[in-house]
Amino acid sequence: MSVAWLTAGDEGGLALCRGSMFTAGAIAAALALGALGAIAAPYELGAVLVIALVLLGTRLSLTVIRGLLLAALLLVPDVPSGESWGFMVHWSQGLTWSNFVIPALALPLLLGVALTGRRLTPRRWPGLARGCLMLLGWCLVSLLIASPDSGLSPSARATLWAHWVKLALFLWLGVVVAGGCRAEARGLRRVLWAALAVNAVVGLAQAVRWLPVFSPLGDSVAGLGVRASGLFYDANMYGVLSAWALLWLLHQEAGQHGARRMGYWLLALAAAGNLASAASRAGFLALAAGTVLLLWCREWRTATWVGLIIAALVVLAPARGWQRMLSAAQTVRADVDGAAHDSLTGGDATTSERLASMSQAWRQIRQHPFWGLGFGRALYLGVPAIEPGPVRPMETSPFEGAQDMPLTVLAETGPVGLLLFLAAVASSLRGLARHRAMGTASFDALPLLAGYAGLLAACFTIEALWNARLLMLVVVLTTLAVPPEPEAAV
Repeated sequence: MSVAWLTAGDEGGLALCRGSMFTAGAIAAALALGALGAIAAPYELGAVLVIALVLLGTRLSLTVIRGLLLAALLLVPDVPSGESWGFMVHWSQGLTWSNFVIPALALPLLLGVALTGRRLTPRRWPGLARGCLMLLGWCLVSLLIASPDSGLSPSARATLWAHWVKLALFLWLGVVVAGGCRAEARGLRRVLWAALAVNAVVGLAQAVRWLPVFSPLGDSVAGLGVRASGLFYDANMYGVLSAWALLWLLHQEAGQHGARRMGYWLLALAAAGNLASAASRAGFLALAAGTVLLLWCREWRTATWVGLIIAALVVLAPARGWQRMLSAAQTVRADVDGAAHDSLTGGDATTSERLASMSQAWRQIRQHPFWGLGFGRALYLGVPAIEPGPVRPMETSPFEGAQDMPLTVLAETGPVGLLLFLAAVASSLRGLARHRAMGTASFDALPLLAGYAGLLAACFTIEALWNARLLMLVVVLTTLAVPPEPEAAV
């Protein structure tokens, strides 16, 4: 297989990237070295592996490295490591391996690239990345303002700083990968296709209990049963990604023929099966919002296929997911009417928890109206709930985020943070108007923007963009989808 798509536009690595065997070997070696460097117990061995990665970065094409980082982002499993490094980790049995492997692979490779004088990021960052960088800057200000009188332990302070650094690092890595994605759209499509296939297989194997489920939401003891999450840790995040993938695959299959078209169809059905297996209402909300955007853009064919697949899932999928959706709708209606809505009265427990968390968020906002609680205070540490009413059935439960991205940002960083968040996410949606005016600007602009709109809808039920891996992926995909601005296109 030719690797011209891996070396296009980057002459520095042409001499060493002329054959597919070398490229495949380099990618395998880099992944192996990154994994070993992340887990090696002897520090001397880890140092040797890091030096080897730096040297490899000086010789590899930047295009190869971009594809490698995207593959690592999508294919490194979120298996809990059992290690916390002294940080406060509530949801997981220690930090997941992606927190170690991806930085251990990316930073030495990119250091090698920088040593050769090659530019890592574009001169003008993508709009979403610029907006998120400004938001993270304000998060840093809120963290510093709240820090002196917060009364936090050293471990708690380190946890907040670590989350901020992690988000900033993955945002920057997203910009690095996005720096050449328009010129390398063909290669990026292959990476995405392969990664989706692997995750689909893993997700379906989890659904039939052939593989363990990484998500803490897949705990059968909690009464939720198995919830497929592919190689990702959170079933809701994976459900949103499955919805995004389904929109993209159904749009892409129209331009294929023969065996390739059949391959797209099989993968689309697998993505639909994973969406159902994840039992994620955030995922179904994302799919519905993306479909509405396709209808608005008069993409009748793709929207029709989505509708038919949803109808098939209603008939064929396990009833648990659909029952949870109906129960959630009833719970929301009862909340609007002011009626009781708990599991004993037929309501949905997790929806009741979300509604109570949102109500508690408004109490926190009223008590901290301008600066907010400070970045991460609620989401990563938890703060005492404000009466009246507990956030959860237990009165001692703290407030741990609104389970709603805009509300959590407002509660933690105040109105300035919320405005910066809205401005950041709107930057890519503005590109939709340019897309309609200019026509197709990239191989899959419209379905990627539809998936992005779906993710924004899902933000009302999860803090999606505070997931570092998802933030990096969203920067890459929206950069690929949004047409260049007029001054950038010259």
